[in-house]
Amino acid sequence: MERVNAALIDAAYSTLGVKANERILEVGLGNGGHVASVLARAPRLSFTGIDISPTMIAAARSRNLASTERGQVTLQVASVEAMPFPDAAFDKAIAVNAVYFWPELTAGLREMRRVLREDGVLVVAAMTPETSLSMPFAEHGFKVYGPTSLREACFEAGFDHVQIERYADQPSSPPSPRREFFLVRASRMPRAMSEECR
Repeated sequence: MERVNAALIDAAYSTLGVKANERILEVGLGNGGHVASVLARAPRLSFTGIDISPTMIAAARSRNLASTERGQVTLQVASVEAMPFPDAAFDKAIAVNAVYFWPELTAGLREMRRVLREDGVLVVAAMTPETSLSMPFAEHGFKVYGPTSLREACFEAGFDHVQIERYADQPSSPPSPRREFFLVRASRMPRAMSEECR
């Protein structure tokens, strides 16, 4: 699964636009096999990853031992609905193939908005409803969203600028199905700028 999702993760982080010295949060980290490549995108990044699965966090810690020991990476078990971080703790946040499992989309996005700085940026990567039909696990508590639902949930969560693009990964071999995803980039104008625009 990690290999299959590598291109999507790369596209999602390119959409996020990581810069030097930023504090990055990833929700639904999985086994953390991609963390090293994220750290290589810009110098002096601070990376925090959460996952609801203790097994996944244990695997991620094992794979990123050096960076966790030097304090550049923090990995912990937590859920998106109640993250153990103060307000405005991060510059940017990302969730790749994670929103399907959240109890409530808007509540999760609102919590991510809370932990972002005022002008922070969020990227969500999620498969399209059409693609989900070919996934065998889609029948088991798996929620998919169209672009309208994703956009409205972002606005309800407190973001005021939302862009949605389609991303298609190319199958590595002919039997592999072509998958399409939404790349959602949500941000909020700083309050001072918002007041100037009125």
